[in-house]
Amino acid sequence: MSILVGTCAWTDHDGFYPQGMPAADRLGFYAAHFPLVEVDATFYGLPREATVENWIRRTPEGFVMDVKAERRMTGHDRALDAQARIAACQEFAQRMRPLQASGRMGAVLLQFPPWMVRSAQAIAELRQLRDALGEYAVSVEMRHRSWFQDGGAEILDALREMGAAHVVADEPQAGSGSVPLVPAVTGSISVLRLHGRNAKAWNVRGESSRERFDYLYGTEEILLLAQTARTLAQTAEEVHVLFNNNARNYALQNAFEFARTVGQATPGPRAHVLFPDEPGTT
Repeated sequence: MSILVGTCAWTDHDGFYPQGMPAADRLGFYAAHFPLVEVDATFYGLPREATVENWIRRTPEGFVMDVKAERRMTGHDRALDAQARIAACQEFAQRMRPLQASGRMGAVLLQFPPWMVRSAQAIAELRQLRDALGEYAVSVEMRHRSWFQDGGAEILDALREMGAAHVVADEPQAGSGSVPLVPAVTGSISVLRLHGRNAKAWNVRGESSRERFDYLYGTEEILLLAQTARTLAQTAEEVHVLFNNNARNYALQNAFEFARTVGQATPGPRAHVLFPDEPGTT
């Protein structure tokens, strides 16, 4: 059973990094504590080649980086047609080649917008994007509730056929722009992506992502989610557990707690910043 635990992004964890640590050193420090991270900045634009090389240089062998697809790839820019999205996938694949060659590349996260509803055309275009990404592992997060009205059989079967991972999302159940937690394995990797359960802010227009994800999972919730991860690990070769509740260090706190719960990691030397009253941390 292989369960890797980490957070979505590494830059925002105030109080975790030593005071005065340069931003360039944060990834290496983070990687000393967790085996996995999701790179989210790539959603807004492709990184420079030097940036990708720096990720490799600053992390140890065996460290895994899931990488969020650029917005052009997943239809967030509605002006782009299917061919433009395929071209964006090919450009993305080229830029990530050094990371893939280094052995640090995890899954490319194709997170589709909440307005993309279930349709045969959407599945056909997904197949084209998956083909354009070639050798890369791919995970897919659908965000409109229509995809799971029947338990998700259609999209789950399509993902199995493509060899792509269904993202098991935990989030508030707040209308059509939210999906239920469906613990299905459709590829060799399974991804459990945890957004928190802040229903009040989930659909409020103008809310920043920090406010939407302002939620700290409690111990009982962590225990139940850990059981979900163990269930996924019975079928998947590797389970990636990623906390996206990036507000007030909540993601980091929950990631440390989750890692201890599943017995796959122990808190590193900065854990006392987050758990000051817990015995045994140094």
